[in-house]
Amino acid sequence: MREIIEVEGLPKAGPYSLAVKYDNIVFLSGQTGDGNSFAEQFRNAMEKISKILSKAGSGLENVLKVTVYLTNGSNFPEMNSLYGEYFKSNFPARTTVVVSFPNNKIMVEVDVIAFSNKK
Repeated sequence: MREIIEVEGLPKAGPYSLAVKYDNIVFLSGQTGDGNSFAEQFRNAMEKISKILSKAGSGLENVLKVTVYLTNGSNFPEMNSLYGEYFKSNFPARTTVVVSFPNNKIMVEVDVIAFSNKK
């Protein structure tokens, strides 16, 4: 069964769902963060992801796959350090890609696939 997950107060930049849950798998759309520094943007994106996962009956401990999009490859070491604040063990699979975004203020976007404890 397919369920659309939305979280009040989290803005979207277009016609898409914040997440789609199918059976007990949750697919999140990429989340960017607010802030002037890379760390602020990364942490804010992860806070949004946590809220969406919670609404879907999941959490960061249930993340299976993470994709991180960086606009500057030199931010990889900082991203790796910040990432370790959120994922401490039983690490999910991860891909990191260097990209460009239409909005040049965005430094990072993160999306995840997780499982939910409730169907």
